[in-house]
Amino acid sequence: MSKILVKSVEQNVNYLSSGEVKSGYLLRPVRYTTIDAEDLINSIASTSYVPKAFVSASLYGIVDSIENLLLNGHSISLPNLGILSLSCESTVAKTPADAGIQQFKKFHINFRPSVELREKLDVVDLELDGVWKCLDLSAKDKVYQRITTNHDGVELPNGDGDEVVEPNNPNGDNNNPGGGGFEG
Repeated sequence: MSKILVKSVEQNVNYLSSGEVKSGYLLRPVRYTTIDAEDLINSIASTSYVPKAFVSASLYGIVDSIENLLLNGHSISLPNLGILSLSCESTVAKTPADAGIQQFKKFHINFRPSVELREKLDVVDLELDGVWKCLDLSAKDKVYQRITTNHDGVELPNGDGDEVVEPNNPNGDNNNPGGGGFEG
């Protein structure tokens, strides 16, 4: 079974009903690294026993085909993963006379996970990495301090309380809340 490490991170939260902005703590998954093509090729080759050169040629061929098909208006169904498709952002035309290409702003790539993948997400185990306080919520580049840690499922106060991590840590620190999949 899969396990995903999450952290609770302080950030500004907009309350739509009142328009009020307050701080609050939200869970975010810890992201370790971005797997590049070479790492993916090595992983596939080691788990499938297909020669690395064949995996590499196949992967680049698949990516090229997906790109071409998307850019020509097709949706792509990836078995057990989901569907990739394009949508576009546009302005609103109030009359038929105002409707047309000039409404276009930009394209977006959408991913809709498959039923199989969604079912697997429903049963994944979670582990808390800790709670992180933002030292200045109004700053452009947020700085965080760990205020609790987790050990064997029991949340404990952080011993010294002085662990401060900047969001764009060049050392790739896994405890970096700024790398946890949100913009603070």
